[in-house]
Amino acid sequence: MPVGYSLRMKSFIWRGFFPGSAGILPASAGPVSEARKGYQNMAEIAPFRGLRYNPERIPELDRVVIPPYDVISKAEQSLFDELSPFNMVHLELGPERDGDSAVDNPHTRAAAYFQDWQARGVLVRDPEPALYYYELDYSLCGEAKTRTGFIGLLKLEDFAGGCVRPHEKTFASVKDERLALMNAVHANLSPIYALYSDPEARVDAALQSACGGPPPVAFTDRYRLVHRLWPVVVPEVIGRVRELLHDQTIFIADGHHRYETALNYRNLMRRCYPQAGARASFEYVMMYLSNLHDDGVSILPTHRLLKARPDWNDGRLLETAATWFEIRWFAGARDGLGAWAAALRAELDRKRTAIGFYHQGVDGYYLLQADYDAIDPILAADGVPEVLRHLDVVILDRIVLRRLLGFSDQDLGNPRNIRFHHSLPEAVKEIRDGSGEWGFFVNPTRIDQVRDVAGNGFTMPHKATYFYPKVGSGLVVNPLIADEQITV
Repeated sequence: MPVGYSLRMKSFIWRGFFPGSAGILPASAGPVSEARKGYQNMAEIAPFRGLRYNPERIPELDRVVIPPYDVISKAEQSLFDELSPFNMVHLELGPERDGDSAVDNPHTRAAAYFQDWQARGVLVRDPEPALYYYELDYSLCGEAKTRTGFIGLLKLEDFAGGCVRPHEKTFASVKDERLALMNAVHANLSPIYALYSDPEARVDAALQSACGGPPPVAFTDRYRLVHRLWPVVVPEVIGRVRELLHDQTIFIADGHHRYETALNYRNLMRRCYPQAGARASFEYVMMYLSNLHDDGVSILPTHRLLKARPDWNDGRLLETAATWFEIRWFAGARDGLGAWAAALRAELDRKRTAIGFYHQGVDGYYLLQADYDAIDPILAADGVPEVLRHLDVVILDRIVLRRLLGFSDQDLGNPRNIRFHHSLPEAVKEIRDGSGEWGFFVNPTRIDQVRDVAGNGFTMPHKATYFYPKVGSGLVVNPLIADEQITV
């Protein structure tokens, strides 16, 4: 796919790196400054001097920019490692080695690489603070799409403050590992993906007004995603964006672990540098912000594939399921696939819950259409908040997986029992070819459901959303220099 340019697209992010210690921060180094108390819980956007790959040293960004660390497979990790000695995988997801220790491990090696790349001019810092307007072209189900947004800093706020809302729960082990990396490199290596509401697209219009001419950054990656990035340094435009988003609620789409890690890092740094002040670099986190009304914002479904047990019987399951679902049958394992998938998708358009069901050996597909009148009292008795009761993944989890199949929390947390897939045709093929699994298929969670759940202070079940495409690592890096102040 050729790389053209269009100002329908938003800023692509480049890295900025900072010199600093690679040591592990102490858990406590004094009280938090009284000057930090009484912050206003408003969304504060700020420009920053990003670290980016030097085009004279790294002319092919597709060899160094990678997806977020948590979606990289082992095979991809090896591929990225071989593509370039300066690939971001060396920082984000370095391999463990025999003999690793407290002073020589993936995190300390990442810190050494990071400083070395800056010293050698591989990563260079932009001379002026900027917001990075970013456009991303991609294809979904045969439809060409463009997502627009920008990369900037957001003032960190605890979730209790109200202006930043999560929609997913996090895991302590993941946050501990990410904090160890952050303590080593002292940087945001990749942006958190977040959403705001701007029906009139005023933020995009303001940024586009400062993006005349071809983008300074444009490339197509190995996933056929086309990236375009414009650093915006015009003070009036930056001020306008800050003003437009000041009263906004910011919804985290992807990167919940990284946001909570940034909060933990901030708290550690406050104890180390109690006089640093409210505009210290560690008081902010790098974010990619996109308008939730943008047609380019997409969520993929996350289907569940369960390892079949010897005592499972689809007849018994469907007989019991009829208590809570209307069950439809689509005959023909090959001929019925298209009609079944279309019927499942139609329920999304109706804003109704439906769950597809298929396993090897059955010559067709089942569609379970939810009877809310029967399901709502069950979920209410289980303490499920009203705003969550009509989420497809909640009904699948609570009614099908737990009540019908008898799964426990421990069962569902065991990767030997369950895996996740985003492509219905590919998942069906794997089951048909003998994976030994039962497949349960759902529609993607809608953007308005994310907004309503997060806006009411609740979180969704694990794997409820998969925002696509992911925002890559290696476009822009935000250095966290302790004695550096963020200018706004």
